[in-house]
Amino acid sequence: MNTFLTTSTNPQTSTQTSQLIPVSSSTIENPSAWIRDGYSPTEIILAATFLTSLLMGGTATLIMAITGLVKTLVPAIVNQTQQERK
Repeated sequence: MNTFLTTSTNPQTSTQTSQLIPVSSSTIENPSAWIRDGYSPTEIILAATFLTSLLMGGTATLIMAITGLVKTLVPAIVNQTQQERK
């Protein structure tokens, strides 16, 4: 909670009074607005997690495909090279 200090002085006496006045902060938004507008921190984290898992799955699939291709091509290339040497 933000507060401002207001001070008033009475010219006739030497006493000084102060009062703290709470100020409502308008920079903090209502969490229901986050959900309504679609930019809730939780939604953003879940979306980032989902997209990361898709990216990791795609990368793993690509690596498996390249590995399968190499396993298929290398024996064929080795056999062809050996036949050419004979």
